[in-house]
Amino acid sequence: MTSRAESGTPAAPPETGHTRRGPARDDALREAALELLVEAGYDRMSMDAVAARARASKATLYRRWPGKRELVLDAIRCRAAHVFEPPDTGSLRGDIIVTLRAMAEGIAGEDADLMAGVLRAMRSAPDLADCVREQMVEQKRCVGRALVARAIARGEIPPGADPDVFHETAPALLFFRVLVTGDPVDDAFLTHVADDVLIPLLARSGQAKQDRSSSD
Repeated sequence: MTSRAESGTPAAPPETGHTRRGPARDDALREAALELLVEAGYDRMSMDAVAARARASKATLYRRWPGKRELVLDAIRCRAAHVFEPPDTGSLRGDIIVTLRAMAEGIAGEDADLMAGVLRAMRSAPDLADCVREQMVEQKRCVGRALVARAIARGEIPPGADPDVFHETAPALLFFRVLVTGDPVDDAFLTHVADDVLIPLLARSGQAKQDRSSSD
């Protein structure tokens, strides 16, 4: 079956005085681009299809972005800009569980499809790969850093605990649970990950750094 992005997508209707303007219009165009990235793939999506999906004119689209690459990059950056900031629950365990739950909801929802679409596109568009590393990975790394810094300040884990332990371990566990085994991401699983995996690893990384410092 031919998708809308592959076929001759009907031209969008002319914009009228009731058409969304300014930021709302730009958001609609970005969202349309991400939807088509997931549905058709980067190589097969087109600016015409984005304009039709968002019910905007091609002139409007090209005034804002010179081409497909710039539009998709901007859409990914804007989506990744909404970085989750875990609330301060008063404990490392509580912060981890809240953060893991939010991450799991994102993986199980539309972010999983978007991530799959972006990963496929990275093979043919190096600029997208750079954007993913800078925005979708590096910005989310800040969550683990904030979480670990709080725990060190509370005295829950040793100074020098490596925040990358959280960033490198937690997403892998959640991806496997949600996308591979399909088992529920319930409170029992979240507390297991916090108590038996992440907190011990973080504490061990801090203790290892202290041991290296004392032996120098």
